[in-house]
Amino acid sequence: MRFSDIRDQEHATATLRRSVASGKVPHAYLFVGPEGVGKRLAARTLAMALCCERNEPDPCGVCTHCRKISDEVHPDVRWVGVPDDKRRIPIDAVREADRWLGIRPHEARSKILVVDPADAMTDAAANAILKTLEEPRAGSFIVLLTAAASALLPTVRSRCQIVRFRPLAEKTVAAILVQGGADPEIAKMAAALSGGSLARATQHLGEELDALLEIVVELLSAAGEKTPERALRAAEVLRGDREKTVATLELALAVLDEILYAQSGAPAPEIGSALLAKYAGRLAPLIEESARHSTAGHIAAVNRALTAMARNNMNPQLAIEGVVMAARGRRGLGESWHRIGGR
Repeated sequence: MRFSDIRDQEHATATLRRSVASGKVPHAYLFVGPEGVGKRLAARTLAMALCCERNEPDPCGVCTHCRKISDEVHPDVRWVGVPDDKRRIPIDAVREADRWLGIRPHEARSKILVVDPADAMTDAAANAILKTLEEPRAGSFIVLLTAAASALLPTVRSRCQIVRFRPLAEKTVAAILVQGGADPEIAKMAAALSGGSLARATQHLGEELDALLEIVVELLSAAGEKTPERALRAAEVLRGDREKTVATLELALAVLDEILYAQSGAPAPEIGSALLAKYAGRLAPLIEESARHSTAGHIAAVNRALTAMARNNMNPQLAIEGVVMAARGRRGLGESWHRIGGR
């Protein structure tokens, strides 16, 4: 594994490679970017470069240190995440990691602590890691990974060198999925709906994509009717399943993003247009009619529901119902969805 093997992140990886080559690696990094775009892979590659026996800017990938780090079994590289029985990273995990950093390396010349996702730390844990960041130890490095930098304490952010990771190109996501054995056409669809996130694209592959799309169309088309009964019946299909509800809302967000893109009048990306091409007959009325209405308002409603579920643990059924009621506040868009649904 070399830094150049990390796809579509040339700026980020060039920054890391230059730091390793110069021998002036900051004691703490903050990798910022969407989920599933290579932050974790970059952290692993950086750890390999800092421990590799060849001591070169790019790790060799074959020495004992590189292989152990690749397998996540190296004693001098530790990953801290959310425990299986918790929703956040507790202070005890950070305190234990701090004690571990204070011990001399067992095998390599460096010790690397990776916190993923850093925004999942409790306030107490964030304050604990702040103390570690303020008192760096020679030969020890901390890498924080996050998709929500604003959720971290400003004092934590200010003590790290920030490296930004961008969404992957849709062609890249599709190619990776195909390499993993996905059907090329399904891979294109998943890539178009992924927002540049391989993690999200993989999630779409794991769900019955067509079935979820039908729920999205039914839900939003029914929202324009005089009464909300049909829309609420569509929501009942999810049966309060949190993961399926999140997947449905994210899919609705992706579909609305594609519609908003089409409304702009710009030519659709080659792969991004796969969604519009497959569902052209059903989506065309919405694209044409709702240009006069607020597609952006729908997007905001779905985002609010996803945020409420993530931050406030909102009941999935209530989140979906909130989207329905928000859609009913924009009848023109709802009516277009109704026609698309063919009801």
